[in-house]
Amino acid sequence: MIRPIIPQMSTFTPKHLGKWENLYRDLIEGETQPLTTEGTWMLGEKPGLLAIFDETGPVFITAAANIARETRTYAKGGYTSELRTLIAIHDLGAAPRNAEARAKSGPLAERINKAASKMRYRVAPAPASLLENLANAFTVVADPRLNGPTARANQAIDALP
Repeated sequence: MIRPIIPQMSTFTPKHLGKWENLYRDLIEGETQPLTTEGTWMLGEKPGLLAIFDETGPVFITAAANIARETRTYAKGGYTSELRTLIAIHDLGAAPRNAEARAKSGPLAERINKAASKMRYRVAPAPASLLENLANAFTVVADPRLNGPTARANQAIDALP
């Protein structure tokens, strides 16, 4: 039986980041620190890129105007953050409509704290004016669900200077 040749969808790789490839590799491949309040004490109030890892690899990349504050909001309850909401929904099965409010305090927040304490983070400096564009492009390259040539992925890569 002859099988039709199905073209493979090309994916974005770090090479597509051009001059930002080294910064991406530094963020993804460098040594990580525990995502705990004790593990974030040495961070300064500087802008930069922040990557969160679980045991499988990078799970979240974001731009942070204040790296110290951002990591602390991820590490402990009492704060609303995108990462804590995503953990509640995807890892702990919370309903998307109320996950953000429940992730801030209560039993779900404690479960999120426990899950977050197993995660690690890595930061990298980047120009403040490019933080959002870099975070979007790095997410496209790091996340296998997004790194095909979709409209969103193409926009993120094209937005790099």
